[in-house]
Amino acid sequence: MADWLTDWLRRKIDSRSIRPTTAVAYRGHVENYLIPHLGHLPLAALRPQDVTQMLIAVRDEHDRRRADAITANAADACKVVGQMTPARKGGGPPIRSPRRCVAVPRPFGPATAQRVRATLRSALSAAYRAGLAPRNVAALADVAQARRPKVAVWQPHELGRFLDAIVNEPLYALFHLAAFAGLRRGELCGLRWRDVDLRAQLIEVAAQRTTAAHTVVAAVPKTDNVDSRVDIDARTAAVLHRHRRTQIAQRLVTGPGWRESGLVFTAADGRGLHPDYVSKYFQTLIARHGLPKITLHGLRHVAASLQIAAGIDIAVVSKRLRHSSIKITSDTYVHLIGTIGRQAAEAAAALVPLQRSLPVIPGRDIPVDGVG
Repeated sequence: MADWLTDWLRRKIDSRSIRPTTAVAYRGHVENYLIPHLGHLPLAALRPQDVTQMLIAVRDEHDRRRADAITANAADACKVVGQMTPARKGGGPPIRSPRRCVAVPRPFGPATAQRVRATLRSALSAAYRAGLAPRNVAALADVAQARRPKVAVWQPHELGRFLDAIVNEPLYALFHLAAFAGLRRGELCGLRWRDVDLRAQLIEVAAQRTTAAHTVVAAVPKTDNVDSRVDIDARTAAVLHRHRRTQIAQRLVTGPGWRESGLVFTAADGRGLHPDYVSKYFQTLIARHGLPKITLHGLRHVAASLQIAAGIDIAVVSKRLRHSSIKITSDTYVHLIGTIGRQAAEAAAALVPLQRSLPVIPGRDIPVDGVG
């Protein structure tokens, strides 16, 4: 297994048949989980229960490491690395705390187990096609089903409060676009002016800047098999127009030091933004203005929730988000779609003119089983 996994991963990366981010994930799964637990077994003799036991062992190991780290940090009353202590007596400057917290591993939950199993499944599919494995046992292993968590979104008044508070921030236009067009972080960072038509109020999502092991890489959008065009509203187009004028002025002020990238959102010298910086900057802003904590990707969910709340058909919402299937949209926002269903029911009922219908009295108990 170790020989096959190593060779399979090398060929995957060398052939460039997978995205850089996928290559990083595959390498992590192979080196951290699959080879340590399954590498000593013969490829042709691997059984479904071997895969199941591997996932259980990894989960138990992660649980122990998390518990040990949490206990150690509590006992040592440690401080996060780089956290500033109060100023010294006598007016001296603050100092960085020398005490380090033990890193707490992230939980190895059902979703992570599914991703590790998917990596092994891909490797064993290649082995089966090569005639080296009699079947793909990863497909037969027992794995806990991952439930899609409810997405956390801001209410419209919270989004309005946030945008009003940051209107003069350098990346205001980026966050505005994320909230109303639903672009992903990498798509925002990789958006080029040549792909923006402000008169037609249309954006072509044709590139992205993402990270692989903290290194910025250029790639095609995540869902490159769907319509990449995204319509934007007139207000968002005006925001981008103002941002364009500001960027041109900044380029003139910077002069020869300007690094032309053709990107919509850049640093002060024209260079592309690091996606991790954008995420951290967003967290800084929402903390500064006392808003409920959400991730930068949460603005994409806000964009979806606004459309659903406005009564937009879920198929249209799915298309605007560029999901590969409407099922992904429905599964992700099912708890939001429920309110639209009630609105649809009321609207449909209102179309029928009944002369002898029962009156609807607000606040009255609804009869149950025919008994009032």
